[in-house]
Amino acid sequence: MEPLSPDHGGLKVFAVTLGCPKNRVDTETGLASLASAIPIQVVEGPEEADLLLVNTCGFLEAAVSESIETILSLAGEMGPRQRLLVAGCMVNRYGAQLEPELPEVDRFLRTHELVRLGEILAGTAAKGPRPRRIPSTPPWWAYLKVAEGCSNRCTYCLIPRIRGPQRDRPATELVEEARELEERGVKELILVAQELTAYGGRRGQGLVGLLEALLQATSIPWIRLLYLHPKEITPQLLYLMAREERICNYLDIPIQHACNAVLRRMGRGYTAEEIEALLGEIRERLPHAAVRTTVMVGFPGEGPGEVDELLRALERWRFDHLGCFVYSDEEEAPSSRLPGKVAREEGERRRRLVMELQAEISRERNRRWVGRRLEVLVEGVSPETDFLLVGRTRFQAPEIDGITYINRGRFTPGEIAELVVEEAHTYDLVAGSPGGEQG
Repeated sequence: MEPLSPDHGGLKVFAVTLGCPKNRVDTETGLASLASAIPIQVVEGPEEADLLLVNTCGFLEAAVSESIETILSLAGEMGPRQRLLVAGCMVNRYGAQLEPELPEVDRFLRTHELVRLGEILAGTAAKGPRPRRIPSTPPWWAYLKVAEGCSNRCTYCLIPRIRGPQRDRPATELVEEARELEERGVKELILVAQELTAYGGRRGQGLVGLLEALLQATSIPWIRLLYLHPKEITPQLLYLMAREERICNYLDIPIQHACNAVLRRMGRGYTAEEIEALLGEIRERLPHAAVRTTVMVGFPGEGPGEVDELLRALERWRFDHLGCFVYSDEEEAPSSRLPGKVAREEGERRRRLVMELQAEISRERNRRWVGRRLEVLVEGVSPETDFLLVGRTRFQAPEIDGITYINRGRFTPGEIAELVVEEAHTYDLVAGSPGGEQG
């Protein structure tokens, strides 16, 4: 692929990010690198672009299939002067195998090369002060990626193989980036990593120090934490969350299962009894906290008894939000060699059981907010009707949780408003301004 030379309007770039929020940050960083070398314009549609960038996910075969479908769909509509660049986890996982399989792609890049995208594509280093990221989220919220990779050895997970061991970003660099995001208007800063609680070493001490530094250096009103390993949540972290109102009382704790035999085969490093004790401590110290989790069904060796054990635990633990996935047999993962494979159809049936139970629990958990005043970060007009606004409470993370419909009051996107919750549904809330006019 020859070095790019934009016309007078700048290089028009269309970017697609697949997978997790960490990938989104990688895309934003790559675009900033490119912009530091040559003038670019990020466009909304592929037909407008000179360069098409697909940042792929390669964690599961389903994600790989989605990535390939996206690539082929874009390639099928490309004009002769357009170029297609594919980057990310799928490239890390499959490397040179992709080139003969996808000749439509002009260049493949691994995840760590995105930070050098300008130098690689333009053939020149940055020509001036370099923006850290070109945002793809609304201006009032942003992800802050604090680390790369993972050092855990869960038997089903390919992240350590794809992205390597955990490497933390320096706290000083993260604080500087958070300040820049605040200057841009960010009201909600969402810390992400493959395992956030491993930042700065085990047992969460580094994360506590980082949070204290962010609280001191910025005035961002909401700081949210995603991806907390159950084994690494410490009393010190819970103390800090209880003391500091700006840290959202929201914990995203992927437990994966509630049967000790399954957890051992998964290599998770904790027991169901430890999860129960942790949830008890959270609800004692943070009685109004919302807790999200992720579970997996259909893991090798999981039988009806283990599924019943999971359902009983979920009934008892009553998570506010829950995502459930069916195990995917990845041939490079140690779990692929375990006996007792579960048919996909049976895995899907088990997933439906989990989600039916969780719908009842989520509805009941949401009802506790009815009649209460909550802060809501206003996002804008509802995509369903111009007569409603939408927003999110501290207990609703963007892109993964429900939303709050605003049926009364006039607000500006990015504003944090105090509203009264009037209705609770399975995943969403309805709220309005006390005494506010309709609009």
